[in-house]
Amino acid sequence: MTMTADSPAIAIAPARRIDAHAFPLVAKVLHWSTAVLILVMFCVGILMKEIGSGPWADALMTFHKTAGFALLLLVMGRLAYRIVQRLAGRWSRSAGGRAVHRVLYGMLVAIPLLGLAGISDFGAREIYGGLSLPAIWPKGAGYADALFQGHAILAFGLIGLVALHICLALDDYIRQAPAAHPKEPASTETSSLPRPDMP
Repeated sequence: MTMTADSPAIAIAPARRIDAHAFPLVAKVLHWSTAVLILVMFCVGILMKEIGSGPWADALMTFHKTAGFALLLLVMGRLAYRIVQRLAGRWSRSAGGRAVHRVLYGMLVAIPLLGLAGISDFGAREIYGGLSLPAIWPKGAGYADALFQGHAILAFGLIGLVALHICLALDDYIRQAPAAHPKEPASTETSSLPRPDMP
């Protein structure tokens, strides 16, 4: 029996390739939670700097510190999740394996740590509920300004990397779009498409 482009076997092949590339719901939730936190943190940081001082600036600073520590915990949780998934064989080692992802993860750890070191030096670790963030730098060491400056520079670099990540993800989406059409025959070129781009 001759198979045609309209036969069921050929028609569902591209769809199977797309399904095989799908990420688990947990990975998607972690990914988009991180994305939202990054955007909010960046906007709050700029607004906080523009206001300078006063009750609104203090409130934004408290939020920024709290959200920054939450972002650090979220990123560490994502890294742990990726390791567990890969060790269990549920996630291909090629998924999200671009160099930009490694740099993104490095910056997502370094930026909150620089901020935490800065507020430790400055002596302003208080957050909501009368709690204080852990001190990772000697208080009054005199490097607070340099630490905050490094924190800000890396934050702007992070936004640039996020923009690059979005471009790469859109490129992957566009390149895989032809595989979503059921009437197109499968080809070796289509099956060699890279995996979706989610760090």
